[in-house]
Amino acid sequence: MKASEVRVLPALDPGESYIDETFMLVETARNERGDPVTTIEHVASRVVGENVRWQIATLGQSVPLSHAAALEWAVSYAASRQIPIVYERDDSVPPHAATPSARHSTASK
Repeated sequence: MKASEVRVLPALDPGESYIDETFMLVETARNERGDPVTTIEHVASRVVGENVRWQIATLGQSVPLSHAAALEWAVSYAASRQIPIVYERDDSVPPHAATPSARHSTASK
């Protein structure tokens, strides 16, 4: 599988259920010093007896890595292992930093 074939989708909100049999999950937040840290997991469903269970392999936890770098690594890893989907959540950028404020855009006109 090529990296370009891996779909990158927003992670589900807490309480929502994933239905994919196997996927990667990349989540980035800020640590107590304000630096980005990322957790990367490979999640797969497995049949145990008559039940389906999630098997989670944490490939990196609280790794000092930007979200973009972690996402690039996860997509490459997924492609090499035929994992079709990478879900991602980036909480390392404050909402006000992602988009210019209305006051700022008005003042610059």
